[in-house]
Amino acid sequence: MSRHGNTGAQREATLARAYYTGKGNFSPEHLYSLSFQIQQLHRFNPKRMLEVGIGNGFVSAFMRQAGVEVVTADINPALAPDVCAPLHELPGQLCGERFDVVSCCEVLEHMPFEQFGSNLDILRSLAPDAFISLPGHFPWMGLTGRLGIHNRFMNVAMGLRIPCWRRLTDGHYWEIASEWQTRRSALVAHMRKRFVRVDSGVFPMHRYHFYFRCSDKRVR
Repeated sequence: MSRHGNTGAQREATLARAYYTGKGNFSPEHLYSLSFQIQQLHRFNPKRMLEVGIGNGFVSAFMRQAGVEVVTADINPALAPDVCAPLHELPGQLCGERFDVVSCCEVLEHMPFEQFGSNLDILRSLAPDAFISLPGHFPWMGLTGRLGIHNRFMNVAMGLRIPCWRRLTDGHYWEIASEWQTRRSALVAHMRKRFVRVDSGVFPMHRYHFYFRCSDKRVR
């Protein structure tokens, strides 16, 4: 039996807007993931930002309210992005525009892994910095939360990854560690060929997601 569910650009381009605003999008974990993206993007201190993969529009709307000029791009016209085009067409569609940072969250796994290197090249051509997130394949079991005194808090987590051979999530060609070539260290190696600095980690309160902060600057 194939480990892949429904995949391909046609699926992503025809998902109804309700897919991104349905009940599952109101879970604390999902909302935390969006707020974590915003927090990480804010650290780049951008004036202009490109968001590839608009989702429900929460991140771009918040960043605009914070005074950042945001251009959104997506393959799905139902989401009303500023630019409706697949990733490989963006440099041409944007006519040489440059941004301070490009956000590409939960996007690259929807394309075959053979395109991963060229997709990174495209992101790098659009901005010197990038924030990328990708899903992990091995389930995580444990406890996460916030430890605080008065109004000061820190994230805490205790758990472990469970190695397993499971069907990929619908829409995914690959996930982190679903194959040997998609392990996190291999992905970081690909990114370090394009960016001077790459830091990676796990979303503290939603450990399904891994993040990668890519920058042309050695210290941030």
